[in-house]
Parts: sequence; structure tokens; C-alpha cells
Amino acid sequence: MNSLVLKSTRNMVVASVLLTFLPLGVQAGATDASPSPKQLLKLIQQQQQQLQDLKNMLAKTQTRSEQAIAAAEDAKSNEPSKSILDKIQIGGAIEIEATNASTFAGADSSDLTLAKVELFFDAQPTDWVSTHVQALFEDGNDNITLDEAWATIGNDKVSPFFVQAGQYAVPLASDETAMVTDPMSWLLAETKEANVLLGVSADGFMSQGYIYNGDTRRVGGGDKIDQFGLFAGYEGESTGTGYKLGVGYISNIGDSDAITTALGGNSGALSGYVGGLGLQGTLSHGAFNLIGGYVTATEAFNSGQLAFNGQGAEPEAWNLEANYTAKIVDRDVTFAVTYQGTDEALALGQPEKRFGGAISLAIVDGATIGAEYLHDEDYGTGDGGTGEDNHTATLQLAIEF
Repeated sequence: MNSLVLKSTRNMVVASVLLTFLPLGVQAGATDASPSPKQLLKLIQQQQQQLQDLKNMLAKTQTRSEQAIAAAEDAKSNEPSKSILDKIQIGGAIEIEATNASTFAGADSSDLTLAKVELFFDAQPTDWVSTHVQALFEDGNDNITLDEAWATIGNDKVSPFFVQAGQYAVPLASDETAMVTDPMSWLLAETKEANVLLGVSADGFMSQGYIYNGDTRRVGGGDKIDQFGLFAGYEGESTGTGYKLGVGYISNIGDSDAITTALGGNSGALSGYVGGLGLQGTLSHGAFNLIGGYVTATEAFNSGQLAFNGQGAEPEAWNLEANYTAKIVDRDVTFAVTYQGTDEALALGQPEKRFGGAISLAIVDGATIGAEYLHDEDYGTGDGGTGEDNHTATLQLAIEF
């Protein structure tokens, strides 16, 4: 706006000067005779009047430009600030599922459910601080819960170190899958606790250590921060093949959601903590992915707290998955097959073997239809199981936003 005012003013000045001196030029060209003193006085008076008019015009123009600039600044200051909104991302997911299933006892059932609703808020108020808050509703739980919430302090462009604090699943296993159902290794290992984590990430390497106060207690141990975990991983690419490898350790796998539930009333009076070990890996080449995971307790639980076949259970779980994504009728279609298993995990409600397949189709942006079939084999009767098989067929509509 200032440049337009200056340009307009400059044009008016040039025009006024031309008007001012034009009579003298015309008069000089019209006659060679010198003007009389009276004529000179009259010309001087005319020029003085023109100069005064020009000053008045410049003063009015300057006043108007100042008023316009002030009005623009006031309008700008009154606009709502968009800087905070620009730093917030809101998203979520809705999953509706139709299922047909049989149990190891031979009972058949079918259902249509709102399986899951997620809503998250991510914000990065500065280059050094980022936050995440996620609410969750799941079928079987009528309440909306605060599923995850954390804050991270770090800037990978300046320093490889970062600190993350809040409630989330600690890094022990991976939930990466193209199936509808999470892998059994993840179901065994998932441990959501409020914790503080210190990490370092550089050149594909990742190292993390964290401490927390879990839901389980040792006899005489008290309610205190006495659990911890470690994780190390590497991610890279070679000759067009990407890979991710990771290993994690937790001092008390009894704090995993599945094991804490199975412990029941024993969770507050453990004879001792049982550690856990997790391995994970992924290979990717083009549209093909191979995913593997393994989680195990490092020793057996007390048989009076978590048992298998009359002895202390030492649960473990593993999964292997292959998936491939292809373009069909200009839509992404993903095919996946999986083979999974557990050992000494009967008390956790897990089958001994599982295999199945899934196909998912991106019907429109943000909407996917997935179909999955799983076949489970129970533990044998000698281990306390039924020795029977069951199946679960799932049709899922997933919306992400």
C-alpha cells in the first residue's frame, strides 16, 4: 500500500510541476520581448499559489495514506490468530465390523458392531515440542477412554536426543500388520503405562530407555517406580529392499495388558517380576512386505499366579506375515496371509496356532473395506485345552480422517 501511495504522489508532483512551468514556456515561445515588472509579479504570485495548492494536496494525500495504513493494521490485529490452528492436526478412525465366528466348544455366533472409534489431536507448538492426545471407544466398553497422551521434547534437525513422557505402549513389540486383527505377539506384549523415555536417533539407529510404575506389585515392594525397559533398532535400505530390525526388553512383562488381566487379584502380590523380550523385523521390496515378531517371558511365573499345565507359565507368542499391494481398477488392493502361534499362553485366552488371510480394498480416499478369515487351533487336552478348532470371519469398513 505504501508503494502505491508514493507512486500516486510522484505522478501528481510531476503533473503539477508541468502545469506550473508550462505558462512560462508558452509565453517564452510566443514572444521575444521581456515581461514587464507587473507581469513578472503576477507570474510569481500564480506560481506561489500553485505551490501552495500542491502542498495542500500532498498533505491531504499523506493524511489519507496514513489513515488507510492504520485501518489496515487495525483490521489485521482484529483477525483471529491462525498460528495455533495451523499447528494442530485432528484425525481419527471409525471401524464397523460384521463377524461370524465359532468357539472351541462348537458354538456359532454372528454380530454387527461399532468395533472402534479413535480421535486424536496432534500439536507442535514449537520446533522442539510436539504432543499427541488420543481418545478411544471399543466394542465391549461403553466408556470413552483416554487411550494415549504424550509430549516429546526434541528437534532431530539439531540434536539426535529426545525425551518423551506420557501414557502409551512402551516399545517392546510391533503392531504392524495388513490383517484386520492385531498379531498375537502384539496382544501378548502391549503394555500401556505412564512412563518417561529418553531416546537417541541418528542415521537409522534408534536407542531408547524408559522407566515407569506399573499396575502390578511385588510382595513388600510398595507402590513405586521400579520397572524399566530398553529398546534398540535399526532401519535402512539396500539395493531397493528396505528393512527394520528391533529388539526390546522390559523388566516386568506382567504389566502387559493381557497378562495383568490374567493375573487378576494376584497382580498386586507377585512373588517377583518376570522380564520380557521382544524381537521384530520387516523386509520391504516394492509392493511386497514380510513382517515378523516374537515376544517371550524370560522365565516362568509362579504357578499359583499364572500357570500352564500345572506349572508356572512362561508365555510366548510369534507371528509371520506376508502382504502385497497391487493396483486393480485404479484402486489399491492388499493381499495378506499370516501364520502365528503361542506357547504356554492358554491362561491368556490365546490359541496355540493361528493361520489366515485378508484382503482389503481402498474404495475411496479414506475408506477401506477389509475381509479376513482366521482359523485357530486350541491347546491339546493334555495341556488343559480342548484340542478343537474354531474360525472367525470378519468384514470391516474402516474410515480414516
